[in-house]
Amino acid sequence: MYPLKTYYKKTGLFNDIPLRVPSRTINDKENFYPFVLYFNSNKGFSQYINQDVELSIIYNFGNFSSNKKYSNYFNSNSDYYSSFYGVYGIKTNDGTPFGFNQDDIDIDLLSKMPEYDQKYLVLPSIGLLPKNVTFKYKIKNIKENINYIDSNNWIKVDSIIKTNSPLHKYKKHHNGYIQYGIPPESNNIKEDYPIIDLYGRMYIKFFEEYDSTIVFYILANDKSTVNKIDKYILSNSYINKNK
Repeated sequence: MYPLKTYYKKTGLFNDIPLRVPSRTINDKENFYPFVLYFNSNKGFSQYINQDVELSIIYNFGNFSSNKKYSNYFNSNSDYYSSFYGVYGIKTNDGTPFGFNQDDIDIDLLSKMPEYDQKYLVLPSIGLLPKNVTFKYKIKNIKENINYIDSNNWIKVDSIIKTNSPLHKYKKHHNGYIQYGIPPESNNIKEDYPIIDLYGRMYIKFFEEYDSTIVFYILANDKSTVNKIDKYILSNSYINKNK
């Protein structure tokens, strides 16, 4: 995956936005993949929202436990089951701030990024067709003027997201298995890709110097896990202005 990571980083927005996002261990039992990964989806996301944009994604997921053929993304006993953290960088063709109506955020438009991510990137990569993907959100809290990664004027949004679990019985190879491993064999899987509730968090800000909206995101089983990922990993990101 390292060559692809380098390719997507050098050909996307994060080649010009010198954002550094760490991968760290939260506890002694489990951690995340050793380094964050990158992906770009300009044409696909532009078609999805009917607007000409560039979209770049930084992401990470639960690492592989010892002697396991699957990552903790598939492990329903792990804190990091069905969980991701990372950053969306998005730039409009005309330079207007994506996801903002004057000083207010357009939460419906911003939610299209994780929705598209689940519907057309993550879950289809492990065998679930986009038409069968569920993604519904309910906003729990919005806070403005938040300080984050040594920067002010972020907007913080917490939500509950109803979407599909990655758990399913193996039938044939899917490209996503290269990243996440082979789903575990289990007689307890009574339904493929069951719908579950996850806790979501986003930090949103438009950066004039990059003509881009940056959105930090976390998706996890519960608020406690989101808080831990936020405190120990994501909030330790920084923009290296001396690049």
